[in-house]
Amino acid sequence: MLSEKESRGNVIVVFGGGLVNPAKFIVMGIARSLKRWADFEKVFTGLYSFESLYTRELWLEYSEELEEYTKDKRGSFFGTCRGIDLTQEPLKSRMLETLKGEKISTVVVVGGDGSTRNAAEIDEFLQENGICVVYGMPLTVDGINGGKVIGRRQAARESIRQIENIASASLQTRDSEKYGVVIVELQGRNRDDILARVVSYFHERKEIADFRLDDILLIAIPATLKTNSEDLLETVKNSEKRTLILLSEGASTKVDKLAWLIQEYGETTRKVRVLVVGHPSQCNNQTTPDDRIEYGRWIDFVVKAILENPGKSFSTSLSEEGEYSVRPLDYYAKLNPRSIQIAELPPEEVEIVRHYMVL
Repeated sequence: MLSEKESRGNVIVVFGGGLVNPAKFIVMGIARSLKRWADFEKVFTGLYSFESLYTRELWLEYSEELEEYTKDKRGSFFGTCRGIDLTQEPLKSRMLETLKGEKISTVVVVGGDGSTRNAAEIDEFLQENGICVVYGMPLTVDGINGGKVIGRRQAARESIRQIENIASASLQTRDSEKYGVVIVELQGRNRDDILARVVSYFHERKEIADFRLDDILLIAIPATLKTNSEDLLETVKNSEKRTLILLSEGASTKVDKLAWLIQEYGETTRKVRVLVVGHPSQCNNQTTPDDRIEYGRWIDFVVKAILENPGKSFSTSLSEEGEYSVRPLDYYAKLNPRSIQIAELPPEEVEIVRHYMVL
């Protein structure tokens, strides 16, 4: 456990977006540990991500009362903020003035692939002015490579939970003499690994909610494997089964597929429902006990690394073998440039996904 204290000015913890609901637990956990173990006179948390770095009104000073208050808040309490370029004026100067005004020596960022890029881009400027940047935990479901990511696992688990709720309710309803069609987009851009985990779960259980899998037409549409659009439409049209279509966010022709299905079934008796699931910000869900255990261990490591590397910028990572390590701050930024991220599936997952595709 953490045991030493060091004097180093003040610190602010900001949440970059992505897994919105666990933000309360993570931000408050890091802030609490920094307040307890490091000799920061003040520990702040920032609302609305990087916007808080140049807007003092968005700061909240950590206290036990604030932590109790956030426990009762659901959804995006810390908010998200995209499209901010802190390398350009006037935001660059405003950021430095705001941070210096509160004697901030350390900025701790938690978030996704966009957050790690933003953190890396402002690091050199801030270090030149005596402020270090720590990228604490990769939580994205959209594209972090090179280390274990908590968000992907939670996105798959949350997708399964929501799909079973949707199936239990929506696929029970008859429209004339045919059952409905439910099209579900799984959040996580180009993350076919999330789709594969969800499909594998239903494949192994042989059921979805209270339906046998054999009684449902289950179709998978990944982003990286090509679906035959015309055959897909014909397959769904000609099926007498309840139909559940699971679609990766970022599937190359998903808009056309959805438009064709909706237009086609607008002229028939089958009802089509289109839903988005998986991302905790979509479902307003809380963290599970398993998540809290893993978050807690990572929080301990992040704070310990801050104590052991005073005045230094860095990222932390967790390998598939469960080993925590300190990396250069731009470690994830280099692995996740501003381009499309594609998740590569192992052969066994490709085989399962292809089993439920229309090729």
